Amino acid sequence: MTDRQRWFDRNGQPLDASTANDLLGDRAYQRVALTRITSATDTSADFMVSTVWLGLNYNWDDGPPLLFETMVFGGDDRQEETCYRWTTEQAAHDGHAEVVATVAATVLDDRVADLPDWPVSLVKRNR
Repeated sequence: MTDRQRWFDRNGQPLDASTANDLLGDRAYQRVALTRITSATDTSADFMVSTVWLGLNYNWDDGPPLLFETMVFGGDDRQEETCYRWTTEQAAHDGHAEVVATVAATVLDDRVADLPDWPVSLVKRNR
C-alpha cells in the first residue's frame, strides 16, 4: 500500500493534517454554495442543495482527488441520497448549478434562492 496525499486545500494544493483540521473548523471556508428550492403550492417540495469543500481526497482509486461534494437534502428518500463529488472548485460550482437546475425542474412553480450565509447546521433535516 502506498502512502498517498490525503488532504488538499480548495485550490488542490496538498495540506498537512493539522492545517486541514484547522480549515475544516472554518464553516465559511468549507461552504461553496447553498441553495434552497421551494414550491408555493406544494409544501412537501422543499429542497436544499449544498456544496462543500471536503478537504479529504474521496477518490480511493487512481485519478485526481475528489475534494468537493454536492448533496441534495429534502424530498423523498431517493433525493436525500443524491451525492456528487468534484475535483476542482470550478467543477463544484458548475455541478452545483446543474444539480439546482435539475431539482428545480422537478418542482413546478419553483422558487430558487441562494443562501450563502446559512450555517451548515440548518441544512440538516430533522428526523
